[in-house]
Amino acid sequence: MLDGIDVFRITGARMHQLAARQNVLAQNIANADTPHYRARDVKAFHFDSALLRSQGGVAPLRLAGTQVGHITGTRNGTTIISDRAKSYGEDPDGNTVDLEEQMVKQADVAKNYDLATVVYKRSAALLRNAVGSR
Repeated sequence: MLDGIDVFRITGARMHQLAARQNVLAQNIANADTPHYRARDVKAFHFDSALLRSQGGVAPLRLAGTQVGHITGTRNGTTIISDRAKSYGEDPDGNTVDLEEQMVKQADVAKNYDLATVVYKRSAALLRNAVGSR
């Protein structure tokens, strides 16, 4: 029912993307000692493109990949990418997971999820007030 309202649809999509990113970051941390494991991350959610898709009839801008292998796959509509270019270094065993970097990213995910939750709750409260229920 609320999927027809843009703020709920966009906020819900943002929360799903953040949950997927949290899952990928947890996998990175779990594999911090695995030889040749490459740190991964989830492609950033762009509010502008989500807003354009919600307007109907306006196609969002699509970026082209520059090299084969940049995008490693998708899961439930979320694109998981190799985080090699953004990692701080590589261990002698070929592992690119930096625990400090992963912890900073997890804190960022938690902060953004809390913000999305506040937006969702406030929008629901506004809708309840508009309808007249308490």
